[in-house]
Amino acid sequence: MTADTSLRQLMQQAQATFTASERKLARLLIGGNPTMALSTVQDVAEKAGVSAATVVRFAMKLGFSGYADFQRALIAELQSMVTSPLSLLESAPAKQERSFGHVVAGQVDVAVADMPGIDAVVEILADKRRRIYLRGGRFSHFLAGYAHAHLRQMRPNAVLLPQDRESSLDATLDIQSRDVVVLFDFRRYQDDTIVLGRDWAANGATIVLFTDRWLSPATEYAQHIFISDVGNPSAFDTMVPAVAQVEYLLSRLLDALGDRAADRFRQLEAIRAASAVRG
Repeated sequence: MTADTSLRQLMQQAQATFTASERKLARLLIGGNPTMALSTVQDVAEKAGVSAATVVRFAMKLGFSGYADFQRALIAELQSMVTSPLSLLESAPAKQERSFGHVVAGQVDVAVADMPGIDAVVEILADKRRRIYLRGGRFSHFLAGYAHAHLRQMRPNAVLLPQDRESSLDATLDIQSRDVVVLFDFRRYQDDTIVLGRDWAANGATIVLFTDRWLSPATEYAQHIFISDVGNPSAFDTMVPAVAQVEYLLSRLLDALGDRAADRFRQLEAIRAASAVRG
């Protein structure tokens, strides 16, 4: 495991090599409360319905010397997942050691280059029969709004869900199996985003998730996942790589829509021009 790979990513990457028992264990550790993995080997084995030996072999298959080694890595990762601006400020390097632009530029390059499944996402977003819903969290909602502002110009039936839980909950009545929900969830993950997304996935909606390298629990049910590194030499995480991913996805969608998007642009401009004349 490298510093840029989370345990969730590591387990997902190794899925094809797991036995049936190891897959049960992986589902428990990926989908459940990650702190349960801090229990004893026997407790984890009992919760997963596998043997203690399976738990140990599982950790070793992931590259750890044993389950205790796996737990140490998990503790470090959990600390990173809940990192606050204060702790980032206290641990940040001296100003003269920082190179903000260089770090973020590298993160943008990696984020845009590593968007697996983008062709499939472009295809479903280009299908105007599907409604698209977008929702973000406290700091990531602007990404949902930004994506929505572009989408509604390119195609109909793009809906920006509000941040308050109750209003978003009402959308559960409308979201159906052909719909697409684009979620933005970055570390200190939001319970309402995760729970609402799970409900919409249960309705049959296709979930597209933008998250960080520690992976939101929403990865459990998301069909398409775009990962970016949010860490940088600052007290705050950076959303710049995620913005770049959104813009790249939108540019690919515009290419896919072609004349359909151009026709809509012309219609919108005509409406705006007419409104300006009447005003």
